[in-house]
Amino acid sequence: MRMIEIWRLKPVPRKVAAVGEELFEEYLRKKKELYPNDLGTDWFGRMMAALFKNDLAGTSPTFTVVDVTNTSRSVLAKYTSATSLFNSTYAHDCGAYIGVGTGTAAPTKTDIKLANEVVRNPASATYTDGGDSFVVSATFSLASATDIWEVGLYWKMGFGGYIWLLDRTVLPSAVRFPANTPMTVAYKFMVS
Repeated sequence: MRMIEIWRLKPVPRKVAAVGEELFEEYLRKKKELYPNDLGTDWFGRMMAALFKNDLAGTSPTFTVVDVTNTSRSVLAKYTSATSLFNSTYAHDCGAYIGVGTGTAAPTKTDIKLANEVVRNPASATYTDGGDSFVVSATFSLASATDIWEVGLYWKMGFGGYIWLLDRTVLPSAVRFPANTPMTVAYKFMVS
């Protein structure tokens, strides 16, 4: 989901055009109304802003997160002396993870992990050219039957191994994960 705005900055700043504004605002309103327990974190917003920011050559853009150990971390968003997209892509075991848990506390923008995490697994991601969305998913098989109430999307930085929460959702009702039965949790992100 996205919208575009065009602003004239002088003599007084004012918006002169917008594309998708009504749909964007309606989506935000409805999401808050219908799914109040589905919330991205401040860490996710900071990460995305740092990645999209066009920095001057030679600068090292950083953003701050609080990781799952409740430690404040300054993360280098882009590596300035190589062609990699992220600073940590040259190291193994970096990227998205998905966790599932039994916690029911309402999410907040400053959550650092699931309220009562059962397990967290590395995620895979797929996108089909010409599609409207990409999918980030992970598969779980629990030793005993468990009622899952919450899911979370995490990012793990390969260099240093820091992990921070991007999104936490408390489901409207529990989903039973039967014992020894593979279950997949998928996040779909719109790109159309």
